[in-house]
Amino acid sequence: MTATATKQFEISIVYNGVTKPITVNPEQAVQAVREHAIHAFGITQNPHLLSLFTDQGAELADTASVESAGIAPGATLLLRPSAVRAG
Repeated sequence: MTATATKQFEISIVYNGVTKPITVNPEQAVQAVREHAIHAFGITQNPHLLSLFTDQGAELADTASVESAGIAPGATLLLRPSAVRAG
C-alpha cells in the first residue's frame, strides 16, 4: 500500500431518466466530473450547454472542487441544460 492512497468514491449521475455511476475524487473539478458524465452518456449535441445540479436543483459551479461543492460519496447529481450557458 502506498502513502498516496486515493480517496476516490462513486456518485450517480442522472440524465434523461437514466442513472450511471461515476468515480470521482475530492480534489477533482466539477467541470471534469461534468465532462466525464457527458462522455459516459455519449452526448454529442450541444454538450457545452449542460451543467451538473444537486437533487435539490442547485447548479454546481464548474470551477469548484468536488469537495467544496459538497459532493459526498453516494450523491446523486443531475445532468441537464444550464440556464446560464443556454442564455
